[in-house]
Amino acid sequence: MGSGHFVNEAEEMYLQKLYEFWETDNEKSVRTKDLANSLKVKDASATGMIQKLSEKGLVSYEKYKGVKFTNSGLKIGRQIKRRHRLLECLLIDVMGFKGDAHEAACRMEHAMDDELEFALSELLGDPEIDPSGSPIPPAETDLVRNNLNPKRDVVILNSVKNGQSGEVCAIMFNDEKSEQISHLGLKVGTEISKENDLVKIGNNETLKYDSYFGNKILIRINS
Repeated sequence: MGSGHFVNEAEEMYLQKLYEFWETDNEKSVRTKDLANSLKVKDASATGMIQKLSEKGLVSYEKYKGVKFTNSGLKIGRQIKRRHRLLECLLIDVMGFKGDAHEAACRMEHAMDDELEFALSELLGDPEIDPSGSPIPPAETDLVRNNLNPKRDVVILNSVKNGQSGEVCAIMFNDEKSEQISHLGLKVGTEISKENDLVKIGNNETLKYDSYFGNKILIRINS
């Protein structure tokens, strides 16, 4: 985490869940019982974890009133939720993952560092909502972007900006879609460029595609 507090995976799950309550009402204390129910754990487990988080200065806890974020805790909860929702965009929109994307994102979010979060957000074109329509929290301001590889190496086709050009470096489709892709005239190595919101391929032909396709075609941008 970029925040100076070391938290383990279990603590991150609590802070992320607390962030969901915070999103609904950022003034209200959350009852330990409600937190325990939403995490499907025993009340005593939740109370024990809340006391730990309180000792670390990540939440403030008053018996019979409930629990609230401190600024440090909010920052971590928000960052974990950001990573989770970015991963759901990657799994569902880009990879077409058919399994339980929420569960997969839960497993992956803990292994993500600042640099990977930054690269993933760039790849996806800095999305503001996840596939279910939930808002993706903004990046933490202390992620110093200049140090995190400001070159946009690889982006999805939907994220290519006017004035950029590059080549197709991956097409993430199964066989049944490959025919449609070849009709578009796209294959790995095809040069593309974008001007005035139009994407042109090598022979100067305008590429017509929908955002579903644009999510699954990766472009290596010419630096």
